Amino acid sequence: MLKKLNMVNIKMKTWVAILSLVLSALFVGSAGRAIDNIRESRIAETSREMVVSGDWMVPHFNGDMRLQKPPLTYWTTAVSYKLFGVSELSTRLPSMLFALMLLALIFTWVRQKASTETSANVVLVLATSLISLRHFRSGEADTTLIFFISAACYAGFNLLHRAANEQRRWAALAMLAMGLGFLSKGPAGIAIPLFTLLAYAYFNKQMPVLKRLLSPLGLGLFLLAAGGWYAWVFLTLPDAAQHFFGKQLDETFVSGTHQQPIYWYLVHITEFFLPWGLLIIPMATWYYLHRPLNKLVSFAWAWFAVVFVLLTFTVNKQMQYALLFAPSVAILIGNYVSTASGKFYRLNKLLFWLLCIAIAGMVVFAVRKHAFNVSPVPYWVAILLVPLVLKNLFKIEQPANAMLIVATLSVFGYLFSEQYLSKDMEKNDIQQLTLQMLAYEPVFQNEPGNGAFSFYAQRPIKTLSSKSIAGYMQTHDSMWYVSKDKPDVQQYRVQEEKTVGRWTLWKISK
Repeated sequence: MLKKLNMVNIKMKTWVAILSLVLSALFVGSAGRAIDNIRESRIAETSREMVVSGDWMVPHFNGDMRLQKPPLTYWTTAVSYKLFGVSELSTRLPSMLFALMLLALIFTWVRQKASTETSANVVLVLATSLISLRHFRSGEADTTLIFFISAACYAGFNLLHRAANEQRRWAALAMLAMGLGFLSKGPAGIAIPLFTLLAYAYFNKQMPVLKRLLSPLGLGLFLLAAGGWYAWVFLTLPDAAQHFFGKQLDETFVSGTHQQPIYWYLVHITEFFLPWGLLIIPMATWYYLHRPLNKLVSFAWAWFAVVFVLLTFTVNKQMQYALLFAPSVAILIGNYVSTASGKFYRLNKLLFWLLCIAIAGMVVFAVRKHAFNVSPVPYWVAILLVPLVLKNLFKIEQPANAMLIVATLSVFGYLFSEQYLSKDMEKNDIQQLTLQMLAYEPVFQNEPGNGAFSFYAQRPIKTLSSKSIAGYMQTHDSMWYVSKDKPDVQQYRVQEEKTVGRWTLWKISK
């Protein structure tokens, strides 16, 4: 009993030490960044209009109906606005909370099957990879999707490895998580966990167990979560539903708006998961040489392979989609770092210290070259020292110092770069221009539009193509128009009213 309590105490201390770094990674600077990213601005403005209108069933963006994406992220962001007011931090808060729940879920899962050291390493890899630092801090739908995919995989893994009397519960949880994943961002929420479970169960001769997923309870929860809103939309707005859903399917699987070569993810996956991506090749070599693999690692490889195949043969390819690899990559790398020995251990140690030197050198070079006023200094020192201080204060052996130092420097380097190296005023252009044009009416923006204008204006700024301006001007004497380029309407007078960076407010009159 005493030994069990001591293990729980060690796990809690380890989690607290890691959490001190994770909270910095998620929250530092999140309230000060303007809404600018097109995906984040869609979530922000659609959720704001949802709160203002009181219509939580039919999302609107820039005043127009938007049914291309499932509504779960709009709902969670709208709830955040209701509780804390409309702001940049409120926009990002749901994503950051889902990131925390994801890390807690993965920590618990790995700890059940491996050591505390391994679970700590996995969480550090997942939380401090470049792609996670980029997206966990953004008010987009991807983190929510990743959480429910991971929850479905966790429940499915337990379905395959728990006693028969527990399988019904885990099957129901897996189906509910897949349904909510679908409601977060579409088919990936179902396809990834389902195909992962099928692949893993097939190679382990456990296919009959998966029939539990089709129980009345599991199917009912899945249909309610995944199909309830869609059924309502099709019944109440059948024409709009067919148009928007058909358009989304075409852009995702047929025409594509971000087409890349079929090998695109293979080429870029190492850089997406920096600094830990440098370990992918030695990690894969290690696992190949040390077959057969344990159950958790085998499941992670099945998960990785399913994501790779699905993303490779999807027309659209973007960095944000590579976030779907993150949990499986973290499990594989975290377990590898914990178990590697011999020349692999020495290679890892060399890479770790080289990374430490590189990141620290980058920061020192940047400060000296650009003469930054790095303040407040205690704030930056705390990010570096608090995790290490807690680790030594709690007298916990894991994660290893080298692992924690690399993770800490990765977070420090990312936050420092965001604050000083990549900070340009263009990210605040929309916010500044919008605040200067609040008294102007009517204002339109060039298609396809940016939700940040409506978000900061606190009212929908509708989109209008330059070709449609003539039609509007037939019944009006003047209008204001926001675009990067001067609108091509030669029959009307176009005057520059206000300009901030890339964006200009034009006055168009007869």
